[in-house]
Amino acid sequence: MRIRSFFGLLLAVAAAIYAAVLHAHNRDLLHEPFRLGAQSTIPLWGALLALFLAGFLPTGVTLVIDTLRRELGRRRKRRRLRETESLEATLRRGVDLAADGQPARAATELEAYLAARPEDFVALAAYGEVLRDLGRVDEAIEVHRRGVARYPQSAALLYQLAEDYRARGDGEAEREIQGRLLRDHPGLGLAVLKARRAAAIARRDWGEATALHDRAMRLVAEGGEVAALARESGLAQGLDYQRGVLLLEADRVEEARAIFRGLLEREPRFIPARIMLGEAELVAGGEEAALDAWCAGYRETGSPVFLQRIEDHLIEEEQPARAIEMLRQLIAEADNDLLPRFFLGRLYYRLEMHDEALKQLDAVEARIHSSPTFHYLRARIHERRGDAQRAAEAYAACVRQLDLGAAEYACRVCGARTPDWHDACSRCGSWNSVELDFEEERLSAEALGVHEVPVWSAADDSGEIALAAPAPESGA
Repeated sequence: MRIRSFFGLLLAVAAAIYAAVLHAHNRDLLHEPFRLGAQSTIPLWGALLALFLAGFLPTGVTLVIDTLRRELGRRRKRRRLRETESLEATLRRGVDLAADGQPARAATELEAYLAARPEDFVALAAYGEVLRDLGRVDEAIEVHRRGVARYPQSAALLYQLAEDYRARGDGEAEREIQGRLLRDHPGLGLAVLKARRAAAIARRDWGEATALHDRAMRLVAEGGEVAALARESGLAQGLDYQRGVLLLEADRVEEARAIFRGLLEREPRFIPARIMLGEAELVAGGEEAALDAWCAGYRETGSPVFLQRIEDHLIEEEQPARAIEMLRQLIAEADNDLLPRFFLGRLYYRLEMHDEALKQLDAVEARIHSSPTFHYLRARIHERRGDAQRAAEAYAACVRQLDLGAAEYACRVCGARTPDWHDACSRCGSWNSVELDFEEERLSAEALGVHEVPVWSAADDSGEIALAAPAPESGA
């Protein structure tokens, strides 16, 4: 019992005792007649009692009714709360079971919840998704369409409905729903734009990919997320590069050169842009400018791709002496001369200058002795010189260190391998990621003098790679 109730009870008892005492002292007075009219009288205590009841009863009845009403309201509220808690628990169980990979049990719980709340937003979205997981795609479409009709401003339900149509194989309906999302929901649709952009990149439709990227970039900029902006800006570099390639293929050389130069101003280590700038200079008749661009690319990045391109071009132009001269110059300038000296040794081998080739290879043996390619090249030189024993030793070293099935080039993002260098990976679509696979040579990039370069790809915000259709490998 509360203290206030206890003191109230004591006060009531005291009042009752006091009233009894007063009645005893005023018995005669209380029994005096009280005239109600000329002939009607009642005892005085009756008149006082009637007066008290007339003043108390209305208020007392009102208080009792209000108290009863409040109590009934509290009971109804408690009952509704229990029902709500039970329904919420049902919804939670359904969502938990769906996340736990038990869609059949999840569907049972969600059906029970929707029976009580047929228009609940969360339950409609979750139930339709569970039905889709169970293969009941038509039912999922019906549930999500009901949700879209009830909540026409919901982008989440439109995404779910598009997924339903995709599961049914109705690509036209899926695209129509996605178009509705983009049309009716300004400021939303980023996931649709990214998916369409990835598809455009996969089929190498750079014009559409660029247009979709611009729309996606505006939405990301509105969000102000720094990391997302950086990713989208990096992808823009790759799309600008592809636009430059298209211009170069269309013989619009000046426009292509302007794009490649702009890219290199923003990122001097963009290897494909530097390679294609050199190609553009060649198309324009500027061989010296092309060679300068490739040499500058090597100095900036240390990438052997530039050495290979310089060598291939000068051999094609029947200028081997010039190739030797340029490699010697790069050796003299380099802080780490391993790669240019190795390429010079290989060039001497191609030119049948075996003594000079061995001299260059011997100079880097201590730093590259664990390379299968290095030992194979030495073996071929010894074989051509007629030194069978040393050739056999070199071949044996090559076989010991060779990783069978390895390719010469590899993507640093997804690991896809190819026998030829490409400006972008045909598997994951990343630009600036294809490099000579010197990891299988057991040599670090630092040991080779190759600098770290940025990579841009069509990866989504989760970090998953948007895979493009593999391009056929050359030389297959």
